[in-house]
Amino acid sequence: MKILIVGTGVIGTLYAHALSEHHEITHLVRESKFNIMNERTISYDIIDEREDKENMYTIGEYTYKCALHAEGNYDLIIVPVNSFQLNEVLETLIKQAPNANYLLFTLNWDGTREIDSILKKEQYIMGYPGGGGTFKGNLLWGNIGQDVKLGAVYEEQKPLLGKTIKMFEECSIVPETPASILHALWMHNVGASPLGVGLSKYNDIDRFLKDEKLVETCFKAMSECYSLCEKRGVNLSEYPEAEMYNMPFSVIYPMFKNNLEENPIVQRFTAHALLAIDEMKDNFKKMLQSGNEMKMTMPNMQILDKLI
Repeated sequence: MKILIVGTGVIGTLYAHALSEHHEITHLVRESKFNIMNERTISYDIIDEREDKENMYTIGEYTYKCALHAEGNYDLIIVPVNSFQLNEVLETLIKQAPNANYLLFTLNWDGTREIDSILKKEQYIMGYPGGGGTFKGNLLWGNIGQDVKLGAVYEEQKPLLGKTIKMFEECSIVPETPASILHALWMHNVGASPLGVGLSKYNDIDRFLKDEKLVETCFKAMSECYSLCEKRGVNLSEYPEAEMYNMPFSVIYPMFKNNLEENPIVQRFTAHALLAIDEMKDNFKKMLQSGNEMKMTMPNMQILDKLI
């Protein structure tokens, strides 16, 4: 397949590297970045979960091929942008590639009404990556999972979903297709945004973890938002993580702390979180607004809101 990826960020580069094994990849960049990024070679240090445990730690190089416009008869345009940037990016893309197919690789809280005002229903599917990391100078330090979440909101999107599943499978990435991709994205959002706001107090993982009271507030805020998702129609029994956060904090906290301190894959995910704090804050505000509109009592969300 001929694939265009918007930008040269962590997620776009990780999946460009993985998909380039069997597909032709181009990155869409701004004019100010073209001369810097086109044909630039970076190094990578990636935990590649597609490999067996002995071969997961991979190093190598990746060279960008860039374009200034989305014209070019691409089979798929992947859009891995912050959720608050999505509509603006789509409005630009649709002018350049009105008949293209799109994978919206971003979180969601607002549903699809605004997306549907820009794209035809059959033109897009939604999803979320199973990887993360950060750039350390010219080094991409990250991980890429065996899986990725993909889904169709509408019946018209299922042919595109099938083609995209095959695209990932060809590169040993096995997509998960939840019953409702929107619900899965909302739940993932809840699992990230309150923690991101808490993390923003320090912008440092170690200092955040030592603030046990703040971590507890974040967990309680997540539980409030899981209840909010339930009121929005999510079946929480389909998401084990929602039940986990009903466990006593004294049980969860040491498990959570140890996982972030000792698990090398989680450490790379967490490094990516530091790059996404603005997005998590924006989504947090939307969740709190939804709770207020539904007249829910969310005291821990209110506490975290004071950090923004």
